[in-house]
Amino acid sequence: MPQNSAQLPEPDQAGELFVTFANTLEYERGQPVDRLPDVESLLAWLRERRLLSGRGLAAEASRLRRDREEAARRVERFGHLREVLHAIAAEVTESGHPTASHLRDLNHILRHGLHYHQIEMDPDGNRYTFAQVGDRLDQARATIASSLAQFLADDHPSRLRVCANPGCRYLFIDRSPTGRRRWCDMRTCGNQAKVARHRARARVHLEEAVLVNPAEGFPAAPASV
Repeated sequence: MPQNSAQLPEPDQAGELFVTFANTLEYERGQPVDRLPDVESLLAWLRERRLLSGRGLAAEASRLRRDREEAARRVERFGHLREVLHAIAAEVTESGHPTASHLRDLNHILRHGLHYHQIEMDPDGNRYTFAQVGDRLDQARATIASSLAQFLADDHPSRLRVCANPGCRYLFIDRSPTGRRRWCDMRTCGNQAKVARHRARARVHLEEAVLVNPAEGFPAAPASV
């Protein structure tokens, strides 16, 4: 006997970096909550995802503590990337593919992540240093963007979705066999939608009953004494 689809476990979610980053903007009761509101939390998140080395984290934290305006600009740039990710996901959910304008925005971020390696002699002439040259944070930002670019190129773009629960709006990748999921998780957002539909139907039935028999919509009058 086939299992009830409501009892089937949720498919494992893909570990795409761009999805994880996009969902650092969460919604609670429909209100946005930024999980990376400042440069300290941003740097910690990048380190946790190994987009910064321990040495790179220390260097960037020291530099940005001394220049708070630059720190704010860096947070803003990552915020822009997140906006681009959400905009592309919303467009793909609606039409199945991103617009040319979205791709230009994505490519612009990717170009800022260009870097190269270089070998140099130390000033004292005793040894060589071989290191990557380029902006660490721009490279991290481009790595997140490239995760989406790789997905669009190699996977099924139409599987990228925004959760249909307006109080959630999580990005997710639909790995279900039918490819028709609307919610990031049936056990939470999907169930909430079912409850809301049930209440709406019950309310309509009550209103229809009141129109047919107005007395049904009001409590019985108290018995006279």
